[in-house]
Amino acid sequence: MKYGFDRFATLAFRTAATVLVSASMALPAQAQVKIVVGSTVSSDVSAAALALAMKDGAFKRAGLDIQLKNFVQSNQKYDTFKAGAIDVDVNMGAINAAQLYSSGVPVQVLRAVTPADIWAVVAPAASPLKGPLDLKGKRFGVVSLSGTNYGATYAAMKLDGVDMMRDMKVSTLPPSAILLALEKKEIDAATLYEPYLTPALKSGRVKVVFKPGDVYQAHYKEPFLALVISGRKDFIAENRAAVAKFVAVMEQTLANLGNNTDAAAKALTEVMPEIKLSPEQVKELLVPYIPNVIKTPTDAATIKAAQNLYDRMLEAKQLRTPAKANEFWIKS
Repeated sequence: MKYGFDRFATLAFRTAATVLVSASMALPAQAQVKIVVGSTVSSDVSAAALALAMKDGAFKRAGLDIQLKNFVQSNQKYDTFKAGAIDVDVNMGAINAAQLYSSGVPVQVLRAVTPADIWAVVAPAASPLKGPLDLKGKRFGVVSLSGTNYGATYAAMKLDGVDMMRDMKVSTLPPSAILLALEKKEIDAATLYEPYLTPALKSGRVKVVFKPGDVYQAHYKEPFLALVISGRKDFIAENRAAVAKFVAVMEQTLANLGNNTDAAAKALTEVMPEIKLSPEQVKELLVPYIPNVIKTPTDAATIKAAQNLYDRMLEAKQLRTPAKANEFWIKS
């Protein structure tokens, strides 16, 4: 399923990105503004676009000196963000952004990038499970009880009248242990995501029962805003031109990612060696998700979609207090 708001076309996205790049070239050519960028080690499109723009010189030409910090665990990245040691995060969870903001961290969301398309509920290949209703009373595995993996699954289940915490036996497992737990029949199903999902499906060990993001999109007619580009409020306030240029470069690179998948895959393995995949493997993981990049700018409709998401995540107990998206999502 293709994500995004239908009224925004790919051409408009590319045109807007090009205009932003041109308009934001306000800094002197000799100025190199350092931006410490955090990224979770992942094959998501935002990480790939960042890597490509670093390797092909797009950031440098825009007068930006990108200092990348990679994190195998997202929680380590968020702790570093809290401590003020990261200026911009290219693949922050939209839910995590609200959690940080609600706890007093000065975070601002600059751009939504990806829907919840890399997450899937999987079960053993021979399992009779076909949908959320079949999971009532079953043992279920998640990587954590917070973030998109749980939030998207909860929302999709709830639409079919299934409450994960009341109607299922939920346990947390690292992604590397999920397949083994399924094979040992310690759990009946689990939420899995890339880069673990595609290899697991190719092995024939599991099947997709449903994709939470697809269920959410089909019902609410708007994407589950999963990963976003965010920054620290103080850094953004002091470096508005540089931040605008950073977002513009990311948008332009994302818009052309489909034409540069080989270069992007190679760049990702070079700037993110922790991913431990070959360029060919990264490309395989990347290609299916490029068409789903959220093409809408951060406008009133996007902020409304974010608010709707936060209201639903409050019900899912992913947020302790209500979050007002218009307070920390910055309009384009």
